[in-house]
Amino acid sequence: MIEDSVGKVNTPAIMSTTAAGVITSFNRAAERLLGIAVEQVVGKVTPVLFHDQAELDRRREGLAARSGKGAINPFETIVARVTVGHTVEDEWTYVHQRGHRFPVLVSVSALPDGTGNVVGYCIVAQDKRGQSQAEELLHRQAQLLDFVNDAIFIRDLERDTVTYWNDGAVRLYGWTSGEALGAYIHDFLRTRFPRPLEQVIREFLSAGFWSGELVHTTRGGDVITVASRWTLLRDGRGVPSGSLELNTDITEQKRAQEALKAAHEELELRVTERTAALSEANERLRVLSRRLMEIQERERRAIARDLHDEIGQALTAIKLNLRELRTLPNCEPVEEQIADSLEILAQVLHRVRSLALDLRPSLLDELGLVPALRWYVGRQAERAGWDLHFVAEGITTRPSPELEITCFRLTQKP
Repeated sequence: MIEDSVGKVNTPAIMSTTAAGVITSFNRAAERLLGIAVEQVVGKVTPVLFHDQAELDRRREGLAARSGKGAINPFETIVARVTVGHTVEDEWTYVHQRGHRFPVLVSVSALPDGTGNVVGYCIVAQDKRGQSQAEELLHRQAQLLDFVNDAIFIRDLERDTVTYWNDGAVRLYGWTSGEALGAYIHDFLRTRFPRPLEQVIREFLSAGFWSGELVHTTRGGDVITVASRWTLLRDGRGVPSGSLELNTDITEQKRAQEALKAAHEELELRVTERTAALSEANERLRVLSRRLMEIQERERRAIARDLHDEIGQALTAIKLNLRELRTLPNCEPVEEQIADSLEILAQVLHRVRSLALDLRPSLLDELGLVPALRWYVGRQAERAGWDLHFVAEGITTRPSPELEITCFRLTQKP
């Protein structure tokens, strides 16, 4: 069974023929390449059997037209330019026994006899599928690089000049590949680095890669910011030879960040201003509240004094007069009314004194907060029928009048 030769490209197929083209030898590589056994070809066929017939016919017709001859033998088309001492190398399309076509590089040499006449030919065929696939792969990769929106270029490490410039770089920067190739990259793009260039290069060579933000200028004069990633390239001996650079345009992103930063700073400024205004308003409110409390306390003190001094004294005088009336002769008819009036006066006097004490207890001004609180709590306990246990600890000196008033009023709140 004959093997298919796909992928086995190291050993060339070698065959020899007579001057007329009949195959006289056929090596194992030829068997693998063409899928046919040696006994099927030696002494029986010419190499024409392996050629793509359409391609061979086109070349045969072209050769006939150029030479002015009539019909040309197909094998003569293969060896037409071969002479003794002159090997012809050409690309052909071979056809495998299974029917698939593939490219080959064919070298044909003439085999002379002792008098210099051609008695045969040696044909060496090298499979080009591996090479073609590699070239196609490189071509596709190059196309993919051109489809990428990012700018991709390669720089010579020694001179820092551009050796490759993809379509993404053309779109981003505006210079064509022909204009960019050979240019010193940093003068070309007027690069601004985040740190000194010497420091960046040291880091790059040490780590084998580098990334950061660069500022470039396009052909149209626009200043742009790119996120740049560098990768160190090495030759077959492992020696650094260049760098692959991939740049992504982040100009709009940077502008958005700057706008966001400015908006944030503006917001912080407004919050600071608003906080200061609120603090000032709160301070004014505290001043007004303190002033209002002072006015209220002054009014309470005045009302309490009026109740105690004027109304209380007037009621006391009325009470004394009624008691004196009870001592007069002939008061028996109004005794009962006088007694009721005295009782009512006693209640009114007690209420007036309570109101005066609630408005402004004299104990608070004369003895201080603790005695005033003890009195007030005791009074409330007496009214409600509680058992009182009053404790005031840690107070060695009298607080300020404002603090005493505040604490006492808080105690009074329900």
